[in-house]
Amino acid sequence: MILILAYTQMFALDKESTLKIYTKILSSIFPTKKQINVYVPNREYYDILKSSNKLNVVDDIKKASIAIVTNLKELQSVKKLNKDIEIFATNEKLLFQDQSIVGAFYWKKGRSQLLFIKNRLDRYHIKLSDEYDKFIIEL
Repeated sequence: MILILAYTQMFALDKESTLKIYTKILSSIFPTKKQINVYVPNREYYDILKSSNKLNVVDDIKKASIAIVTNLKELQSVKKLNKDIEIFATNEKLLFQDQSIVGAFYWKKGRSQLLFIKNRLDRYHIKLSDEYDKFIIEL
């Protein structure tokens, strides 16, 4: 019973941390928006992000400012539904595989990683604050 309770608390903390991280990242991408419309095809991320006060998870991609994708199938679906939307990934492979993804937050060897691609940020006219300079790379 104690093990189940500990796991539940650890999972809740992970959900809370994930929500805080994505709220901060997306708020940096859209600094002037009071509420950011986000399209999230992945159910787990959808459930986490929908509890945000700053992020508004939308079911209609046409109303979204950005989409968050976790795999190639979601990426293809998003691009088919709206080819001009900004896309953020939860996967390093996708970030380097597709030119339309502006950045990614993912885990590698047990450590969190955040990367943005400079020319893609420029394409969408995204200017991040200086605190993100160390996470921006050129390809």
